[in-house]
Amino acid sequence: MGATVLSPVTDLALTGKSFETRAEVDPYFIKSQAAGLVRSYLGETDLNNPLASPLYGNLTGLPAIRIHVGDDEVLLDDSRRYVERAIAAGVDATLDIWMGMAHGFVNGVGTLEAAAEALSAIGKFLNERLAEAR
Repeated sequence: MGATVLSPVTDLALTGKSFETRAEVDPYFIKSQAAGLVRSYLGETDLNNPLASPLYGNLTGLPAIRIHVGDDEVLLDDSRRYVERAIAAGVDATLDIWMGMAHGFVNGVGTLEAAAEALSAIGKFLNERLAEAR
């Protein structure tokens, strides 16, 4: 078993520093926009509720996880912190950071080499995990 994730939002409290450090280079998200989406989604639910923000959950016992994220994303720290917590919980977790890539870069298959490489790595990981499960 295993999971692979692209640019996840793991912290709906939006506390990652990359919301500030990557704000000028991420063409897709700004913190105020994300905060509005979070409030419309969660209402009054606690932003740190692990059912909404997996960063705050108990990660022990999860299957292997591979996360791919662009270095130019405001969501970079969501990925970093989640993988750090997963490893601390004993999970086989790996973070692939794609330099110079913005959110959604894997949509650039056919035009971005990084997109093809990321999707190839994801396919390899999932094939390995499925072979082990058999």
